[in-house]
Amino acid sequence: MKLGVISIYMLCITNAFAQSEAKWDNTKNKEWPNECQKVIIPSSLDGEKQSAIFYPSTKDNSPLIVSLHTWSGNYTQKDTLVIDCIKRNYNYIHPDFRGPNRTFMATGSKYVIQDIEDAIAYAIKNGKVNINNIHVIGTSGGGHATLLTYMNTNYPVKTFSAWVPIPDLKKWYYESEGRGTKYSFDIASSTVNDSKFNNKNYYLNEEEAIKRSPFHMPTPVEKRKRSKLYIYAGIHDGYTGSVPISQSLNFYNKIVSEFDSLDTEALIPQKDILEMVTSRNFVSDSKDTIADRLIHYKKSYKDLVKITIFEGTHECLTDVALNQVMSSNILVVGDSNGAKQNGWVNQLRKTNFQDFIYNTSISGNTIGFDNLNQEKLNTLRNIDNYMDEANKKLGGLDKIVIMLGTNDCKAVFEKRKREIPSNMNKLLRKIKAHPAYIKNKPQIYVISPPPCGEDHIMKEKYYGSSKRVHWLFPKFQKVAASNDCKYIDIYTKLSPLWPILAKDGIHPEEEGQIIMSKLIDEQLKLP
Repeated sequence: MKLGVISIYMLCITNAFAQSEAKWDNTKNKEWPNECQKVIIPSSLDGEKQSAIFYPSTKDNSPLIVSLHTWSGNYTQKDTLVIDCIKRNYNYIHPDFRGPNRTFMATGSKYVIQDIEDAIAYAIKNGKVNINNIHVIGTSGGGHATLLTYMNTNYPVKTFSAWVPIPDLKKWYYESEGRGTKYSFDIASSTVNDSKFNNKNYYLNEEEAIKRSPFHMPTPVEKRKRSKLYIYAGIHDGYTGSVPISQSLNFYNKIVSEFDSLDTEALIPQKDILEMVTSRNFVSDSKDTIADRLIHYKKSYKDLVKITIFEGTHECLTDVALNQVMSSNILVVGDSNGAKQNGWVNQLRKTNFQDFIYNTSISGNTIGFDNLNQEKLNTLRNIDNYMDEANKKLGGLDKIVIMLGTNDCKAVFEKRKREIPSNMNKLLRKIKAHPAYIKNKPQIYVISPPPCGEDHIMKEKYYGSSKRVHWLFPKFQKVAASNDCKYIDIYTKLSPLWPILAKDGIHPEEEGQIIMSKLIDEQLKLP
Protein backbone atom coordinates (compact mmCIF):
# COMPACT_ATOMS: atom_id res chain seq x y z
CA MET A 1 0.00 0.00 0.00
CA LYS A 2 2.79 2.38 0.95
CA LEU A 3 4.55 1.60 -2.32
CA GLY A 4 1.44 2.57 -4.29
CA VAL A 5 1.12 5.89 -2.45
CA ILE A 6 4.81 6.66 -3.05
CA SER A 7 4.46 5.79 -6.76
CA ILE A 8 1.45 8.10 -7.16
CA TYR A 9 3.28 10.85 -5.29
CA MET A 10 6.33 10.52 -7.55
CA LEU A 11 4.12 10.54 -10.65
CA CYS A 12 2.55 13.82 -9.52
CA ILE A 13 5.99 15.34 -8.96
CA THR A 14 7.14 14.17 -12.41
CA ASN A 15 4.04 15.58 -14.12
CA ALA A 16 4.32 18.86 -12.26
CA PHE A 17 7.96 19.15 -13.28
CA ALA A 18 7.13 18.31 -16.88
CA GLN A 19 4.57 21.12 -17.05
CA SER A 20 6.50 23.76 -15.08
CA GLU A 21 7.63 26.83 -16.98
CA ALA A 22 11.33 26.98 -17.81
CA LYS A 23 13.04 30.22 -18.79
CA TRP A 24 12.42 29.41 -22.47
CA ASP A 25 8.76 28.54 -21.76
CA ASN A 26 7.59 31.34 -19.47
CA THR A 27 4.03 32.12 -20.51
CA LYS A 28 3.46 34.51 -17.60
CA ASN A 29 6.37 36.88 -18.18
CA LYS A 30 5.35 39.20 -21.00
CA GLU A 31 8.05 41.86 -20.73
CA TRP A 32 9.76 42.76 -23.99
CA PRO A 33 12.75 45.02 -24.76
CA ASN A 34 11.91 48.59 -25.77
CA GLU A 35 13.46 48.00 -29.19
CA CYS A 36 10.63 45.58 -30.03
CA GLN A 37 7.22 46.52 -31.37
CA LYS A 38 3.85 44.85 -31.43
CA VAL A 39 2.52 44.49 -34.98
CA ILE A 40 -0.76 43.25 -36.47
CA ILE A 41 -0.69 40.86 -39.44
CA PRO A 42 -4.00 40.02 -41.15
CA SER A 43 -4.23 36.38 -42.23
CA SER A 44 -4.17 36.00 -45.99
CA LEU A 45 -6.37 32.93 -45.51
CA ASP A 46 -9.33 34.25 -43.48
CA GLY A 47 -8.46 37.89 -42.72
CA GLU A 48 -8.19 37.22 -38.98
CA LYS A 49 -5.77 39.67 -37.38
CA GLN A 50 -2.77 37.98 -35.79
CA SER A 51 -0.38 39.83 -33.49
CA ALA A 52 3.39 39.46 -33.38
CA ILE A 53 6.43 40.91 -31.66
CA PHE A 54 8.84 42.34 -34.22
CA TYR A 55 12.35 43.72 -34.14
CA PRO A 56 13.59 45.13 -37.46
CA SER A 57 17.36 45.16 -37.86
CA THR A 58 19.02 48.51 -38.51
CA LYS A 59 21.56 46.83 -40.79
CA ASP A 60 20.90 46.02 -44.44
CA ASN A 61 20.84 42.41 -45.61
CA SER A 62 20.58 40.91 -42.11
CA PRO A 63 19.36 37.45 -41.07
CA LEU A 64 15.73 36.91 -40.06
CA ILE A 65 14.95 34.80 -36.98
CA VAL A 66 11.40 33.42 -36.90
CA SER A 67 10.89 32.29 -33.30
CA LEU A 68 7.76 30.19 -32.74
CA HIS A 69 5.98 30.10 -29.38
CA THR A 70 5.55 26.98 -27.28
CA TRP A 71 2.53 24.72 -26.88
CA SER A 72 0.76 26.73 -24.20
CA GLY A 73 2.17 30.14 -25.12
CA ASN A 74 1.33 32.89 -27.56
CA TYR A 75 3.09 35.87 -29.14
CA THR A 76 3.37 37.69 -25.76
CA GLN A 77 5.27 34.83 -24.13
CA LYS A 78 8.76 35.94 -23.11
CA ASP A 79 11.39 34.69 -25.54
CA THR A 80 15.01 34.75 -24.40
CA LEU A 81 16.24 34.59 -28.02
CA VAL A 82 15.17 38.18 -28.66
CA ILE A 83 17.97 39.60 -26.50
CA ASP A 84 20.64 37.89 -28.59
CA CYS A 85 18.89 38.90 -31.81
CA ILE A 86 18.96 42.56 -30.76
CA LYS A 87 22.62 42.31 -29.72
CA ARG A 88 23.54 40.76 -33.07
CA ASN A 89 21.21 43.11 -34.95
CA TYR A 90 19.21 40.28 -36.55
CA ASN A 91 15.67 40.80 -37.76
CA TYR A 92 13.31 38.96 -35.37
CA ILE A 93 9.62 38.07 -35.39
CA HIS A 94 7.59 36.15 -32.79
CA PRO A 95 4.14 35.48 -34.32
CA ASP A 96 0.98 34.29 -32.61
CA PHE A 97 -0.40 31.70 -35.09
CA ARG A 98 -3.77 31.31 -33.28
CA GLY A 99 -2.41 31.19 -29.72
CA PRO A 100 -2.06 28.21 -27.37
CA ASN A 101 -2.52 24.75 -28.84
CA ARG A 102 -5.90 23.89 -27.40
CA THR A 103 -8.40 25.10 -30.02
CA PHE A 104 -9.54 23.86 -33.41
CA MET A 105 -8.06 26.90 -35.19
CA ALA A 106 -4.65 26.32 -33.56
CA THR A 107 -2.40 23.23 -33.25
CA GLY A 108 -1.10 22.75 -36.77
CA SER A 109 -4.24 23.80 -38.63
CA LYS A 110 -4.10 25.26 -42.12
CA TYR A 111 -4.55 28.67 -40.47
CA VAL A 112 -1.43 28.15 -38.35
CA ILE A 113 0.64 27.23 -41.40
CA GLN A 114 -0.54 30.33 -43.25
CA ASP A 115 -0.07 32.60 -40.22
CA ILE A 116 3.61 31.64 -40.07
CA GLU A 117 3.96 32.29 -43.81
CA ASP A 118 2.30 35.67 -43.36
CA ALA A 119 4.65 36.53 -40.48
CA ILE A 120 7.70 35.74 -42.63
CA ALA A 121 6.25 37.87 -45.45
CA TYR A 122 5.65 40.76 -43.03
CA ALA A 123 9.21 40.61 -41.69
CA ILE A 124 10.68 40.55 -45.20
CA LYS A 125 8.58 43.54 -46.25
CA ASN A 126 9.22 45.61 -43.12
CA GLY A 127 12.75 44.56 -42.14
CA LYS A 128 16.14 44.68 -43.78
CA VAL A 129 16.11 40.95 -44.49
CA ASN A 130 18.47 38.83 -46.55
CA ILE A 131 15.85 36.51 -48.02
CA ASN A 132 18.49 33.77 -48.32
CA ASN A 133 19.28 33.95 -44.60
CA ILE A 134 16.00 33.03 -42.85
CA HIS A 135 16.04 30.76 -39.78
CA VAL A 136 13.02 29.17 -38.07
CA ILE A 137 13.41 28.11 -34.43
CA GLY A 138 10.93 26.58 -32.00
CA THR A 139 10.76 24.47 -28.85
CA SER A 140 8.13 21.88 -27.86
CA GLY A 141 4.92 23.19 -29.44
CA GLY A 142 7.17 25.63 -31.28
CA GLY A 143 9.17 22.59 -32.42
CA HIS A 144 5.95 21.13 -33.81
CA ALA A 145 5.34 24.43 -35.64
CA THR A 146 8.94 24.47 -36.89
CA LEU A 147 8.48 21.03 -38.47
CA LEU A 148 5.15 22.16 -39.96
CA THR A 149 7.02 25.06 -41.55
CA TYR A 150 9.71 22.70 -42.82
CA MET A 151 7.02 20.64 -44.53
CA ASN A 152 5.02 23.55 -45.94
CA THR A 153 6.82 26.87 -46.38
CA ASN A 154 7.47 28.27 -49.81
CA TYR A 155 10.21 30.58 -48.55
CA PRO A 156 13.90 29.64 -49.01
CA VAL A 157 14.48 29.08 -45.29
CA LYS A 158 18.13 28.35 -44.62
CA THR A 159 17.80 26.44 -41.34
CA PHE A 160 15.02 24.92 -39.27
CA SER A 161 15.88 24.27 -35.62
CA ALA A 162 13.34 22.09 -33.77
CA TRP A 163 13.94 21.51 -30.05
CA VAL A 164 12.07 18.62 -28.35
CA PRO A 165 9.44 18.73 -31.11
CA ILE A 166 6.14 16.90 -31.47
CA PRO A 167 5.99 15.49 -35.02
CA ASP A 168 3.10 13.04 -34.45
CA LEU A 169 0.03 14.42 -32.62
CA LYS A 170 -1.89 11.17 -32.79
CA LYS A 171 0.94 9.28 -31.14
CA TRP A 172 1.51 12.03 -28.58
CA TYR A 173 -2.16 12.01 -27.62
CA TYR A 174 -1.91 8.38 -26.48
CA GLU A 175 1.52 8.97 -24.92
CA SER A 176 0.05 11.89 -22.94
CA GLU A 177 -2.98 9.85 -21.92
CA GLY A 178 -0.65 7.17 -20.57
CA ARG A 179 1.35 9.75 -18.63
CA GLY A 180 -1.73 11.51 -17.28
CA THR A 181 -0.72 14.96 -18.58
CA LYS A 182 -3.00 17.76 -19.76
CA TYR A 183 -1.77 17.57 -23.33
CA SER A 184 -4.11 14.78 -24.40
CA PHE A 185 -7.09 17.03 -23.63
CA ASP A 186 -5.42 19.88 -25.55
CA ILE A 187 -4.95 17.65 -28.61
CA ALA A 188 -8.51 16.34 -28.41
CA SER A 189 -9.87 19.89 -28.14
CA SER A 190 -7.85 20.86 -31.19
CA THR A 191 -9.06 18.00 -33.35
CA VAL A 192 -12.77 18.09 -32.43
CA ASN A 193 -14.51 21.46 -32.60
CA ASP A 194 -16.85 20.74 -29.66
CA SER A 195 -17.57 23.37 -27.01
CA LYS A 196 -19.02 20.68 -24.70
CA PHE A 197 -15.59 19.12 -24.13
CA ASN A 198 -14.20 19.06 -20.61
CA ASN A 199 -11.20 17.31 -19.08
CA LYS A 200 -13.35 14.32 -18.11
CA ASN A 201 -15.29 14.01 -21.34
CA TYR A 202 -13.23 14.19 -24.52
CA TYR A 203 -12.00 12.06 -27.41
CA LEU A 204 -9.51 12.27 -30.27
CA ASN A 205 -10.34 12.75 -33.92
CA GLU A 206 -7.47 10.63 -35.23
CA GLU A 207 -7.90 11.71 -38.83
CA GLU A 208 -7.62 15.38 -37.88
CA ALA A 209 -4.60 14.70 -35.64
CA ILE A 210 -2.85 12.98 -38.54
CA LYS A 211 -3.61 15.92 -40.87
CA ARG A 212 -1.88 18.30 -38.42
CA SER A 213 1.17 16.11 -37.85
CA PRO A 214 4.45 16.75 -39.75
CA PHE A 215 5.23 13.04 -39.43
CA HIS A 216 2.33 12.24 -41.76
CA MET A 217 3.10 14.97 -44.32
CA PRO A 218 5.19 14.29 -47.43
CA THR A 219 8.69 15.73 -47.26
CA PRO A 220 9.18 18.48 -49.90
CA VAL A 221 12.52 16.98 -50.95
CA GLU A 222 13.26 19.30 -53.88
CA LYS A 223 12.48 22.44 -51.86
CA ARG A 224 14.72 21.39 -48.97
CA LYS A 225 17.89 20.43 -50.83
CA ARG A 226 19.38 23.81 -49.87
CA SER A 227 18.08 23.87 -46.29
CA LYS A 228 19.25 22.26 -43.07
CA LEU A 229 17.01 20.69 -40.44
CA TYR A 230 18.34 20.47 -36.88
CA ILE A 231 16.48 18.28 -34.37
CA TYR A 232 17.42 18.40 -30.67
CA ALA A 233 16.04 16.39 -27.74
CA GLY A 234 17.05 15.82 -24.13
CA ILE A 235 17.48 12.11 -23.45
CA HIS A 236 15.28 12.19 -20.31
CA ASP A 237 12.33 13.76 -22.10
CA GLY A 238 9.25 11.58 -21.77
CA TYR A 239 10.33 10.74 -18.20
CA THR A 240 11.06 14.15 -16.65
CA GLY A 241 9.47 15.89 -19.62
CA SER A 242 6.32 15.53 -21.65
CA VAL A 243 7.50 14.33 -25.09
CA PRO A 244 9.28 10.96 -25.54
CA ILE A 245 12.46 11.23 -27.60
CA SER A 246 11.14 8.51 -29.90
CA GLN A 247 9.11 11.32 -31.52
CA SER A 248 12.30 13.05 -32.67
CA LEU A 249 14.20 9.86 -33.53
CA ASN A 250 11.41 8.45 -35.68
CA PHE A 251 10.90 11.77 -37.45
CA TYR A 252 14.59 11.91 -38.37
CA ASN A 253 14.27 8.46 -39.94
CA LYS A 254 11.16 9.52 -41.84
CA ILE A 255 12.90 12.53 -43.38
CA VAL A 256 16.05 10.60 -44.31
CA SER A 257 14.08 7.74 -45.90
CA GLU A 258 12.14 10.22 -48.04
CA PHE A 259 15.35 11.87 -49.23
CA ASP A 260 16.82 8.47 -50.10
CA SER A 261 14.84 5.29 -49.54
CA LEU A 262 17.87 3.12 -50.40
CA ASP A 263 20.34 4.61 -47.92
CA THR A 264 19.44 2.43 -44.94
CA GLU A 265 22.82 3.08 -43.29
CA ALA A 266 21.82 6.71 -42.79
CA LEU A 267 18.87 5.67 -40.61
CA ILE A 268 18.97 5.37 -36.83
CA PRO A 269 18.78 1.63 -36.06
CA GLN A 270 15.73 0.55 -34.09
CA LYS A 271 18.01 -1.05 -31.49
CA ASP A 272 19.61 2.36 -30.86
CA ILE A 273 16.19 3.97 -30.48
CA LEU A 274 15.13 1.24 -28.05
CA GLU A 275 18.31 1.63 -26.00
CA MET A 276 17.93 5.40 -25.69
CA VAL A 277 14.22 5.31 -24.85
CA THR A 278 14.44 2.50 -22.30
CA SER A 279 17.79 3.21 -20.63
CA ARG A 280 17.86 7.02 -20.97
CA ASN A 281 21.46 6.56 -22.02
CA PHE A 282 23.59 5.44 -24.93
CA VAL A 283 26.88 3.65 -24.52
CA SER A 284 29.58 5.16 -26.75
CA ASP A 285 33.12 6.49 -26.58
CA SER A 286 32.06 9.99 -27.59
CA LYS A 287 32.89 12.88 -25.30
CA ASP A 288 31.22 15.50 -27.48
CA THR A 289 29.23 18.18 -25.70
CA ILE A 290 26.73 20.90 -26.48
CA ALA A 291 26.56 23.85 -24.05
CA ASP A 292 28.57 21.73 -21.59
CA ARG A 293 26.02 18.90 -21.84
CA LEU A 294 27.10 15.43 -22.92
CA ILE A 295 25.87 14.42 -26.37
CA HIS A 296 24.57 10.86 -26.04
CA TYR A 297 23.84 10.39 -29.72
CA LYS A 298 24.13 12.32 -32.95
CA LYS A 299 23.58 11.41 -36.56
CA SER A 300 23.28 13.33 -39.79
CA TYR A 301 22.24 12.66 -43.34
CA LYS A 302 24.55 14.42 -45.81
CA ASP A 303 24.33 18.14 -45.08
CA LEU A 304 20.53 18.14 -44.90
CA VAL A 305 19.33 16.73 -41.56
CA LYS A 306 21.00 16.34 -38.18
CA ILE A 307 19.72 15.01 -34.86
CA THR A 308 21.37 15.55 -31.47
CA ILE A 309 20.30 13.76 -28.29
CA PHE A 310 21.88 15.53 -25.32
CA GLU A 311 21.97 15.13 -21.54
CA GLY A 312 18.80 16.98 -20.61
CA THR A 313 15.05 16.88 -20.51
CA HIS A 314 12.23 18.75 -22.27
CA GLU A 315 14.13 21.96 -22.93
CA CYS A 316 15.90 24.29 -25.31
CA LEU A 317 19.57 25.09 -24.75
CA THR A 318 19.12 28.78 -25.49
CA ASP A 319 22.86 29.48 -25.47
CA VAL A 320 23.28 27.47 -28.68
CA ALA A 321 19.90 27.97 -30.34
CA LEU A 322 21.27 30.65 -32.68
CA ASN A 323 24.56 28.92 -33.46
CA GLN A 324 23.45 27.73 -36.86
CA VAL A 325 22.99 31.32 -38.05
CA MET A 326 26.77 31.81 -37.97
CA SER A 327 27.48 29.51 -40.91
CA SER A 328 29.60 30.01 -44.01
CA ASN A 329 28.68 29.78 -47.67
CA ILE A 330 31.62 28.04 -49.34
CA LEU A 331 32.40 27.50 -53.02
CA VAL A 332 34.83 24.61 -53.61
CA VAL A 333 36.74 24.25 -56.89
CA GLY A 334 38.64 20.97 -57.15
CA ASP A 335 39.42 17.77 -58.99
CA SER A 336 38.80 14.04 -58.40
CA ASN A 337 39.84 14.08 -54.74
CA GLY A 338 37.16 16.70 -54.11
CA ALA A 339 34.59 14.92 -56.26
CA LYS A 340 34.92 11.46 -54.64
CA GLN A 341 32.03 10.23 -52.49
CA ASN A 342 34.42 9.83 -49.56
CA GLY A 343 36.61 12.74 -50.67
CA TRP A 344 37.89 15.64 -48.61
CA VAL A 345 34.94 17.90 -49.47
CA ASN A 346 32.34 15.47 -48.11
CA GLN A 347 34.57 14.83 -45.10
CA LEU A 348 34.53 18.59 -44.53
CA ARG A 349 30.74 18.54 -44.74
CA LYS A 350 30.54 15.92 -42.00
CA THR A 351 32.61 17.95 -39.54
CA ASN A 352 31.10 21.31 -40.51
CA PHE A 353 27.43 20.48 -40.86
CA GLN A 354 26.46 24.10 -40.25
CA ASP A 355 28.24 25.32 -43.40
CA PHE A 356 26.72 25.40 -46.88
CA ILE A 357 29.21 23.99 -49.37
CA TYR A 358 28.72 24.25 -53.12
CA ASN A 359 31.11 21.73 -54.65
CA THR A 360 32.15 22.08 -58.30
CA SER A 361 34.96 19.51 -58.14
CA ILE A 362 35.25 17.35 -61.27
CA SER A 363 37.50 14.37 -61.91
CA GLY A 364 40.23 15.49 -64.31
CA ASN A 365 39.78 19.19 -63.60
CA THR A 366 42.70 21.54 -64.28
CA ILE A 367 43.41 25.22 -63.66
CA GLY A 368 43.85 26.26 -67.27
CA PHE A 369 44.27 23.32 -69.66
CA ASP A 370 41.65 21.52 -71.77
CA ASN A 371 42.38 18.16 -70.18
CA LEU A 372 41.38 15.27 -72.48
CA ASN A 373 40.41 18.01 -74.97
CA GLN A 374 37.41 18.88 -72.80
CA GLU A 375 36.63 22.53 -72.05
CA LYS A 376 34.59 21.50 -69.02
CA LEU A 377 37.85 20.37 -67.36
CA ASN A 378 39.40 23.84 -67.70
CA THR A 379 38.53 25.95 -64.65
CA LEU A 380 39.52 29.23 -66.31
CA ARG A 381 36.83 28.60 -68.91
CA ASN A 382 34.18 27.73 -66.31
CA ILE A 383 34.85 29.82 -63.21
CA ASP A 384 32.29 32.51 -64.08
CA ASN A 385 29.56 29.85 -64.28
CA TYR A 386 30.75 28.31 -61.00
CA MET A 387 30.56 31.71 -59.32
CA ASP A 388 27.13 32.47 -60.79
CA GLU A 389 25.67 29.12 -59.73
CA ALA A 390 27.15 29.16 -56.22
CA ASN A 391 26.11 32.74 -55.56
CA LYS A 392 22.55 32.03 -56.72
CA LYS A 393 22.11 28.78 -54.82
CA LEU A 394 23.84 29.87 -51.61
CA GLY A 395 22.62 33.45 -51.59
CA GLY A 396 26.11 34.94 -51.35
CA LEU A 397 29.65 33.68 -50.77
CA ASP A 398 31.84 33.80 -47.66
CA LYS A 399 34.74 31.58 -48.73
CA ILE A 400 36.18 30.18 -51.95
CA VAL A 401 38.41 27.11 -51.61
CA ILE A 402 40.57 25.97 -54.53
CA MET A 403 42.52 22.71 -54.71
CA LEU A 404 43.83 22.24 -58.24
CA GLY A 405 47.14 21.47 -59.93
CA THR A 406 47.51 17.68 -59.91
CA ASN A 407 46.04 17.26 -63.40
CA ASP A 408 47.99 20.27 -64.69
CA CYS A 409 51.12 18.25 -63.75
CA LYS A 410 50.24 15.27 -65.95
CA ALA A 411 52.88 14.08 -68.42
CA VAL A 412 50.95 15.44 -71.41
CA PHE A 413 51.34 19.00 -70.07
CA GLU A 414 55.02 18.68 -69.04
CA LYS A 415 56.21 21.22 -71.63
CA ARG A 416 53.62 23.73 -70.38
CA LYS A 417 54.33 23.44 -66.67
CA ARG A 418 55.58 27.03 -66.44
CA GLU A 419 52.11 28.20 -67.48
CA ILE A 420 50.57 26.66 -64.35
CA PRO A 421 51.45 29.40 -61.80
CA SER A 422 50.44 32.02 -64.36
CA ASN A 423 47.12 30.27 -64.92
CA MET A 424 46.48 30.23 -61.16
CA ASN A 425 47.18 33.96 -61.09
CA LYS A 426 44.70 34.49 -63.96
CA LEU A 427 42.12 32.37 -62.14
CA LEU A 428 42.38 34.40 -58.93
CA ARG A 429 42.14 37.68 -60.81
CA LYS A 430 39.11 36.43 -62.73
CA ILE A 431 37.41 35.45 -59.47
CA LYS A 432 38.07 38.88 -57.99
CA ALA A 433 36.55 40.56 -61.05
CA HIS A 434 33.29 38.62 -60.73
CA PRO A 435 30.26 40.57 -59.39
CA ALA A 436 29.67 37.99 -56.63
CA TYR A 437 33.19 38.59 -55.32
CA ILE A 438 32.93 42.36 -55.62
CA LYS A 439 29.67 42.32 -53.65
CA ASN A 440 30.56 39.80 -50.91
CA LYS A 441 34.38 39.91 -50.73
CA PRO A 442 34.72 36.20 -49.80
CA GLN A 443 38.04 34.99 -48.44
CA ILE A 444 39.91 32.96 -51.05
CA TYR A 445 41.97 29.93 -50.00
CA VAL A 446 44.49 28.37 -52.36
CA ILE A 447 45.39 24.81 -51.31
CA SER A 448 48.61 23.26 -52.49
CA PRO A 449 48.19 20.13 -54.61
CA PRO A 450 48.77 17.01 -52.52
CA PRO A 451 51.90 14.95 -53.25
CA CYS A 452 52.04 12.45 -56.08
CA GLY A 453 53.49 8.95 -55.90
CA GLU A 454 56.60 7.68 -57.67
CA ASP A 455 56.26 6.61 -61.29
CA HIS A 456 56.45 2.85 -60.66
CA ILE A 457 53.08 2.82 -58.81
CA MET A 458 51.20 5.25 -61.06
CA LYS A 459 49.53 5.19 -64.44
CA GLU A 460 51.73 6.34 -67.29
CA LYS A 461 49.79 9.58 -67.75
CA TYR A 462 51.05 10.72 -64.33
CA TYR A 463 54.74 9.88 -64.88
CA GLY A 464 56.92 12.72 -63.59
CA SER A 465 54.07 14.31 -61.64
CA SER A 466 55.83 13.89 -58.32
CA LYS A 467 58.68 16.19 -59.37
CA ARG A 468 56.40 18.68 -61.09
CA VAL A 469 54.10 19.01 -58.05
CA HIS A 470 57.16 19.47 -55.80
CA TRP A 471 58.31 22.27 -58.13
CA LEU A 472 54.83 23.81 -58.21
CA PHE A 473 53.61 24.02 -54.63
CA PRO A 474 55.91 26.86 -53.40
CA LYS A 475 55.05 28.87 -56.52
CA PHE A 476 51.36 28.68 -55.64
CA GLN A 477 52.24 30.18 -52.27
CA LYS A 478 53.73 33.25 -53.97
CA VAL A 479 50.75 33.57 -56.32
CA ALA A 480 48.33 33.38 -53.40
CA ALA A 481 50.25 36.02 -51.44
CA SER A 482 50.40 38.40 -54.42
CA ASN A 483 46.59 38.20 -54.68
CA ASP A 484 45.94 38.61 -50.93
CA CYS A 485 44.67 35.04 -50.70
CA LYS A 486 45.35 32.58 -47.89
CA TYR A 487 47.56 29.62 -48.72
CA ILE A 488 47.07 26.15 -47.22
CA ASP A 489 50.10 23.89 -47.55
CA ILE A 490 48.97 20.26 -47.27
CA TYR A 491 51.87 19.03 -49.42
CA THR A 492 54.53 19.26 -46.70
CA LYS A 493 52.56 17.41 -44.01
CA LEU A 494 51.21 14.73 -46.34
CA SER A 495 54.47 13.88 -48.14
CA PRO A 496 55.86 11.44 -45.51
CA LEU A 497 52.47 9.66 -45.30
CA TRP A 498 51.61 9.58 -49.00
CA PRO A 499 52.92 6.09 -49.89
CA ILE A 500 50.66 4.65 -47.18
CA LEU A 501 47.61 6.87 -47.83
CA ALA A 502 47.50 6.76 -51.66
CA LYS A 503 48.18 3.33 -53.10
CA ASP A 504 47.75 4.57 -56.67
CA GLY A 505 49.87 7.65 -55.96
CA ILE A 506 47.03 10.10 -56.66
CA HIS A 507 43.85 9.20 -54.75
CA PRO A 508 44.03 8.58 -50.98
CA GLU A 509 41.56 6.17 -49.45
CA GLU A 510 39.07 7.52 -46.92
CA GLU A 511 41.62 7.76 -44.09
CA GLY A 512 43.78 10.01 -46.25
CA GLN A 513 40.80 12.10 -47.33
CA ILE A 514 39.90 12.64 -43.67
CA ILE A 515 43.46 13.77 -42.91
CA MET A 516 43.35 16.19 -45.85
CA SER A 517 40.03 17.62 -44.71
CA LYS A 518 41.34 18.13 -41.17
CA LEU A 519 44.41 19.98 -42.40
CA ILE A 520 42.18 22.21 -44.52
CA ASP A 521 39.55 22.68 -41.81
CA GLU A 522 42.16 23.86 -39.31
CA GLN A 523 43.12 26.69 -41.64
CA LEU A 524 39.54 27.58 -42.59
CA LYS A 525 38.74 28.10 -38.91
CA LEU A 526 41.62 30.51 -38.31
CA PRO A 527 40.64 34.19 -38.14
